[in-house]
Amino acid sequence: MKHIFIIALILLAVSCQDDNNILDDELDRGGLIEFAEIPDFSPFNILDFANVSFTANVVDPNNNATSYDLTLIYNDVEVDNFLTVTSFPNSFTILGQDILDALGISSSDLAADDSFRFVATVTTTNGIFIGLPVDFNPDTNEQEGGSIAPNVFSSSPKNALDFRFTLFFPPPKKLRGTSFEEPFAAADPSEDYIRTADNDVEGELLNNPGQRHVMHTAVGTGLDDEIGFRSEFFSNGNGGFSNEEIGVTQKTEDVGGYIDGIQGFQLEDVDGLFRLTFDTVNVDPVTNPQTGVQIQYFLRSTSWEDHDTLRIYAMIERAGAATETIELLNLSGSGLNDVEGLWRVADSGFLDNITAYTLIIDAEIDSGNEEIYFDSMLVYVPEN
Repeated sequence: MKHIFIIALILLAVSCQDDNNILDDELDRGGLIEFAEIPDFSPFNILDFANVSFTANVVDPNNNATSYDLTLIYNDVEVDNFLTVTSFPNSFTILGQDILDALGISSSDLAADDSFRFVATVTTTNGIFIGLPVDFNPDTNEQEGGSIAPNVFSSSPKNALDFRFTLFFPPPKKLRGTSFEEPFAAADPSEDYIRTADNDVEGELLNNPGQRHVMHTAVGTGLDDEIGFRSEFFSNGNGGFSNEEIGVTQKTEDVGGYIDGIQGFQLEDVDGLFRLTFDTVNVDPVTNPQTGVQIQYFLRSTSWEDHDTLRIYAMIERAGAATETIELLNLSGSGLNDVEGLWRVADSGFLDNITAYTLIIDAEIDSGNEEIYFDSMLVYVPEN
């Protein structure tokens, strides 16, 4: 044991020297290309996609790459060698019109839930490495997909081996709403919201000093003033949470960017039922006979379980104080897997003669890998 300890110290001492890496003598480095700085992956306006311009700087941290070739994937269509870089560091620009031309389509052919995926093939002095995730086929006992080496760092936001462009329709004309820009978001995007009560205690969640906000009181009633919201926790037998990434955040590692502004609302590992209720928005049906309500949501790509649920609904009032509940979204289990990885919208569509909307979100998730984001909630009216 004494000899092992001495060897470990020697390895540590050698590896800490800038000009010595003992692993270089034993291991071949794989093909890894990274972004020098994390690009802005905010969703692109589908109506103006032809004018999109995306610029990124890439580096070769292993100092062994001879080429970096991006394959463009759209639905079932693949365009090989869409872009090639042969020296590092390097800067490249991807234009929306170039993507459309390569696919032989126009902006009018796009749908809001479409995305453009870019997968890299990195050629090095040691071989060829594909950025696709590795998938082992037990029937053939063979590895399918990409290569192990470049995917060691696949969870890094600087990963330039497999990334996406997502799209969104510009929101309709706003009557009132929130994009979570006014509430406080902690300086550290990954800082937790910490409960002051025991994990499984039910009730309203209150803001803690210096932590991401879970509630907000409106400060004005104008078009550009954001409405308020409140958060509640209800036990479902899973034990509750003590500290998780819950509340207003600027974290972009999962979503790339937000629909409107730089902040959104995040849920993670609630271990119970979490309810987010927005302030009631009153409507004058004489001035605005047609109105609707919507919110953008994003589910992190992971393995959602059968008991995971996301429900978005609205309590609406009509003339005479008649009330009813309308459902905008109700998903669980595999239904969540079907919509993950992209910003999507839960929308009521236009409704007639509504006098008030109260939007509510219920979510039950119980894993740290299960994260849901929300942005751009609004009650809207026709453009004209």
